[in-house]
Amino acid sequence: MDDLGSPTRASGPALFRTVRILGRKPTSLEQTRLIHIMVVQAVGESTEPLPDGEVTIGSVAEQLKLDPSTASRMVSDAVKSGYVTHTPSQRDSRRKVLRLTPSGEGLLARSVEFQQKVFDDLVADWPAEEVREFSRLLVKFAKSVERM
Repeated sequence: MDDLGSPTRASGPALFRTVRILGRKPTSLEQTRLIHIMVVQAVGESTEPLPDGEVTIGSVAEQLKLDPSTASRMVSDAVKSGYVTHTPSQRDSRRKVLRLTPSGEGLLARSVEFQQKVFDDLVADWPAEEVREFSRLLVKFAKSVERM
């Protein structure tokens, strides 16, 4: 068992402090923008497409770990805002296939760039080897979280 002062023992509380800081309550405008970003990232970088490669509301719900009705509302808002299009599936007309619009592709690129800049700024004074190792472990950790 680790003692209370060990780095391993401190990692759990450090994780939750980080989540609290990064997860501060956004303003309503920020919340709307965050929803759009979540949708365009889920559509543009889908890790849960259907076997035929189609990205649907169901695959967005699965990727974001949301119930389908919540994902449907989020996707509808992104469609209304011009970031995503939806067309009937060629394989199953009950499903809608989601694709990014040029505006959605732009939002995706800007959001990924912003997220990377925040990360880079946070580790700017770290040695390069520590940044590489932390990056590798952070991606591994995120995959574990996604499996929860």
